[in-house]
Amino acid sequence: GWGFADVLPWFKRAENNVRGADGFHGGDGPLCVSDQKWANPGSLAFVEAAAQLQLPRNDDFNGESQSGFGLYQVTQKDGERWSASRAYIEPLRKSRNLDVRIGVTVQRIAIHEGRATGVTYSVGGRERTVSANAGVVLSAGAFNSPQILMLSGIGPAAHLREHGLEVLVDRPAVGSDLQDHIDYVSSWQTDNQDFFGDSLAGTIRMAKAVLEHRRFRTGAMTTPYAEAGGFWSVMPDAPAPDVQWHFVPAMLEDHGRTKVKGHGFSLHACVLRPESRGTVRLDSRDAAHAPRIDPNFLDDERDIATLREGVRLSHRIAAAPALAEYAPRDRYPVALDDDAALDDLIRNRADTVYHPVGTCRMGADEASVVDPTLRARGVDRLWVADASIMPRLVSGNTNAPSIMIGERCADFVQAELAR
Repeated sequence: GWGFADVLPWFKRAENNVRGADGFHGGDGPLCVSDQKWANPGSLAFVEAAAQLQLPRNDDFNGESQSGFGLYQVTQKDGERWSASRAYIEPLRKSRNLDVRIGVTVQRIAIHEGRATGVTYSVGGRERTVSANAGVVLSAGAFNSPQILMLSGIGPAAHLREHGLEVLVDRPAVGSDLQDHIDYVSSWQTDNQDFFGDSLAGTIRMAKAVLEHRRFRTGAMTTPYAEAGGFWSVMPDAPAPDVQWHFVPAMLEDHGRTKVKGHGFSLHACVLRPESRGTVRLDSRDAAHAPRIDPNFLDDERDIATLREGVRLSHRIAAAPALAEYAPRDRYPVALDDDAALDDLIRNRADTVYHPVGTCRMGADEASVVDPTLRARGVDRLWVADASIMPRLVSGNTNAPSIMIGERCADFVQAELAR
């Protein structure tokens, strides 16, 4: 199964937590998890502001209880990002049975007589095929995994025919059930230069931080930016936290693509269990063309009702004494007691927090894309192992669950090949 007790061993297997192993954490896995080496004073003020509203402190969101506010742990080692690539691929780069090819685009999975036999990819304008004696594991994410399946003839039959593709397996669930954490970023400007920002003083401070990081791997350059946050229930009928917050000690605009002068802070609030569902569809039969992604955000009124209350709590935290002493000025003022005005602002500014799942959903039912051992239905020796297989979006970040899925898939594949 895929319940809490079923998946916990694989979470622990993957983790190397600096705090050591316990009932919820691993201590000797490949993925390094550490406490932050440095935190912005504003992030500490955020945690204190939440406490001033009687919101509990939580120093381990992945422990016995998720509820509360505090500093996040980070996937870092020695003050540097520790990615899945560094954890799993880099140690094996010189292995004779590992061939990593970059700068290529997967066009389709080669399927012969109902079995995955290889992968066709393009490089330099030419197509090449790699044969697979044992099988193929698809791990291209919630957008590209369904795209590759559809280009391989697995997906909604009518949609595949629209693009002139041969239908090998009619599977309407491929590319459906797209879910993501819809996120609203509240933002405030201050005159206090403790926060990251675009100013002469801020530039000088960051230049010093770069030197410190090069010498000691400490200081402000180790920041994950989303340094603090929390989980809390804002709706009265929520069985568990329904909103997650990320506090950023800087003014964030348009995912960082727009530069903002001055200093300030931002507070993300995202709906943890959205009811809205979107789709991923082909835009072309050429894999180099991005698929058409329709997240269908806020289609379900329950999502905007939850996000509305999450944004209101964001503003209450910002108004608590610990943050109020910075004299923050709201960059997007709105009458918080006016549902319609607040909803308009949310609909205009809310966006993805990069946690898409569900487009190759797993299930015990025949309509699902993969079975509970991640085997693609209708094609032998083909597995899918990424966030796309999640039938429901997890109530938290998707990085660790995706790694857990990979760990479990490795065991499933080994068991299948050993038969």
